[in-house]
Amino acid sequence: MTEKTPTNKVLDAIAWGVFIVLLGASWIASSYYKIDTGIYLALGTGLILIALNLTRRVMEIRISKFSLFIGLLALALSLSGIVGYELSFIPTVIVLVGFFIVAEAIQKTIHKKPTGA
Repeated sequence: MTEKTPTNKVLDAIAWGVFIVLLGASWIASSYYKIDTGIYLALGTGLILIALNLTRRVMEIRISKFSLFIGLLALALSLSGIVGYELSFIPTVIVLVGFFIVAEAIQKTIHKKPTGA
């Protein structure tokens, strides 16, 4: 399937809708309770983007490596903030880029067709 299938457009629309609801709820909670909800907004955004790509994978639609990367980055930074540990942004990005390079190499090795027979 291609990136622009109707199913993929529906998944994108659902993800955007959930994100807008999350953004509004975070804003309301921040105003009402006078707390910083940025960490929870990042956590929700990461979960939305990861769930979107998992759903694409299950439905055999090509995943978006960019949105998966952003989702993992948001998840890592928010979870570290929730547990009280401050992750540095640039080193976290470098580690995730490394993971993506390794995963891509493993995927190519696994899906490599044997030559000659």
